[in-house]
Amino acid sequence: MLYIEHNEYRNKLSEAQKKYDEILAEKEKLFAMTQPKAMMYDKDKISGGRNTDSFTAYLIAKEKKRLDERLEEIKSIVNDRTHLLNLKEQELRASKNWYDKIYVDYHLEQWSVAEIARKIPYCQSRIFEMLNEINLACNLRKRRKNSGVN
Repeated sequence: MLYIEHNEYRNKLSEAQKKYDEILAEKEKLFAMTQPKAMMYDKDKISGGRNTDSFTAYLIAKEKKRLDERLEEIKSIVNDRTHLLNLKEQELRASKNWYDKIYVDYHLEQWSVAEIARKIPYCQSRIFEMLNEINLACNLRKRRKNSGVN
């Protein structure tokens, strides 16, 4: 059943994209630390403007370099997983299995059950049953993988 593998690839891609977004958020926070601050007027002193602490600037530059390396690494992982997902999607679309065809039409093409029923020789209630079996198979595989059982 190719739809199970496609679903796993899609989940792995979404995990990689979440990591990519987290790294971008870290980089954004780091960038905000390097920007000038608002001027604060107190009784005796004025604070604000650029950070003149050279050690902090060094740490920020070092952290930025590390984040850039992590960002490039996760970007290549996302690109690889996107490529694998596209290949699996092509294989899934070429499949002759009815479950795979229903998975493609419902999850990838976003067709309604009535539209799928007009295309394939099953009634709507049978298509709902098949979709339920597809979802159960995908969720069971996911739960087994999370628990460490193959």
